[in-house]
Amino acid sequence: MARRKGKSPLLIGSFAFFILLLQVLPGIVLAQAPSLPVPQLNTPNYQMSDLQAPQWETPQLEAPQWETPQLEPPGWDTPQLQPPGGDPPPLHAPDGSVPALEPPSGEVPPLRPPNSTIPSLQMPAIELPASQSPGGGVKKLDPAPLKPPSPEPFGETKGYDALKLSFKDVIGGTLGYSAALIEQGEVDLRTGAGKYGGFLLQLGLKGIDIGVKDTPWGNVTGLTLDGLDAKGIYDGYQFILKQNPNALAGNVNAQRSFSNAVNAANTVRVPGIVTGLNVGIAAISLPFDVFDTVTKFDQAFDSSLSQDKQNEKFVDGVGSFGSTLIDAGIIASVIPGGQTVAGVLVVTGAVLWGLSRLVKWSDKLAGGAITRGIREGVSKAVGWVKSIFA
Repeated sequence: MARRKGKSPLLIGSFAFFILLLQVLPGIVLAQAPSLPVPQLNTPNYQMSDLQAPQWETPQLEAPQWETPQLEPPGWDTPQLQPPGGDPPPLHAPDGSVPALEPPSGEVPPLRPPNSTIPSLQMPAIELPASQSPGGGVKKLDPAPLKPPSPEPFGETKGYDALKLSFKDVIGGTLGYSAALIEQGEVDLRTGAGKYGGFLLQLGLKGIDIGVKDTPWGNVTGLTLDGLDAKGIYDGYQFILKQNPNALAGNVNAQRSFSNAVNAANTVRVPGIVTGLNVGIAAISLPFDVFDTVTKFDQAFDSSLSQDKQNEKFVDGVGSFGSTLIDAGIIASVIPGGQTVAGVLVVTGAVLWGLSRLVKWSDKLAGGAITRGIREGVSKAVGWVKSIFA
């Protein structure tokens, strides 16, 4: 990298001496503090004024002389009450008899049901068609047993997403960021900051995608991340092309090297570092892509899920399988004589991944009609093949 012109040594030394002086000056003041004379502090001579209470005359208060009146009861005569001198009249019950109540002398007519017969109800003789198996005989219909809902696989949990983010995206992304800077050679501050900002943006989108998973906002972050993944697949394809011996022979003059400023003999070939970093990225990503492929295809044939969910998992499994082929192709490209196989693997994986993303987002816009049509077409094709060999 280009050597930057430094400041004047005199100016730097003066600034450093000034900083040192600021650090030492408080210690010098504290060391000379015991030898400083103690000042004599005298209190001022203030004259206190004589404060005396005023001569107040206290008035003599005496109770008033009230006259209490003498109250006497009035001379009223109390009347004498006497009972009247009459005898109470005798009270007698009336001389009446209670009339006897007798029922009428009529007879109650007997009630008889009408002379009619109740018709007997019988079921009509309806014959149900018997379901027969191809070999003859009646096929016994048994109710399908109810299966408890299967637990959520580990590949669909947020714990697995966080683990995948830590290794594949953080570690693998750091290696990819370093490989891009090394391959470019001399990098200025603006270019380095821009690449690092893009790396942090991709990590932030991955974290947001984990948080909004299975929500409408998940489609926005998922579509954005698929675009970034497509850029990564294209970079992997370019790496495979550079591993071709013919391409390497034409790019001999384009090879760069880094020199250690301390020891000029320690010189490292840039293509070797870039190759190792890209293979490391593929080696970190390969186990996660294989696990995602197995998990998605297992859910695609899980009867406890709806048909639309099974179709979605099958499409995701195809995309994960394509990423697995790309990782395997990048690793195989460093093996002597494996560049042709690596190219086939990367191209095949890129085609499968691209088709799966195209079908996934088109199917979301069509409301699941595309995957249902593909599933019905595959079922008919399988039935036609079975009929040929039957």
